[in-house]
Amino acid sequence: MRRAARLFSWVFLLTFCLISTTAFSPPIEDNANPKRLISLDSDEFSRYSSLIYHHLHFEKDTLDYEVFHKALKGYTFLRATDQLQNDRYISIIDFTKYCNSKRLWVIDFKEKKIVFNELVAHGRRSGSSFANTFSNQHRSNKSSLGFYITGGSYHGRNGLSLKLNGIERRFNSNAFSRGIVMHGANYVSQYFVDREERIGRSFGCPAVDSRVNSVLVHTLKGGSCLFIYHSNDYYNSNSHLLNAELYFPLDELK
Repeated sequence: MRRAARLFSWVFLLTFCLISTTAFSPPIEDNANPKRLISLDSDEFSRYSSLIYHHLHFEKDTLDYEVFHKALKGYTFLRATDQLQNDRYISIIDFTKYCNSKRLWVIDFKEKKIVFNELVAHGRRSGSSFANTFSNQHRSNKSSLGFYITGGSYHGRNGLSLKLNGIERRFNSNAFSRGIVMHGANYVSQYFVDREERIGRSFGCPAVDSRVNSVLVHTLKGGSCLFIYHSNDYYNSNSHLLNAELYFPLDELK
């Protein structure tokens, strides 16, 4: 008899809670959307990306819109998930371009302008005049694709250098242990091109002109986003950042 009474009490309490929840919960309006969420694959994000790209006034035959759009997707993901301590800048390297072209861009998102467009070297075993093969393996002497978050600066065997933390497991996660850093090099300059016909190659580091290295390092250090791109099908199909499903408030694009 007591068991039956206890059971009846529990059933009565559960029923009361359900009724109360329904009765006192605020009505949900289908059109109520005070903080509308959008996707990285949405038309809104594409329009935003196109607007920023054209505002930056990239010169003809420089950074392609497709590359910029991919970089912006990854940057936005990292920013929305609070992984960037320095979200003012994004650096983009397009390794589909000829080695003697200025294929490194640094964009200031606060001022909405391009602040650097420089030469940058690829790894000696990634290719000669064009980079076409990439690796995440130690001692490969190849460049690694994908998104990085910059670390601190230090003085090493290549002088002032910028630590790079690769955040894509299949593609660049060994960058830090491989010693892949941004540093200055005398083989990355117009003078070297005039003498040797093309810039030199590194052991996998995105080496830059020694004359701009210091200001680049100090601008980008401390948690900014770097994207190294190539039209490599395997990377573009399997990058978790390029293919991330992220919904975030539209206001975060401002």
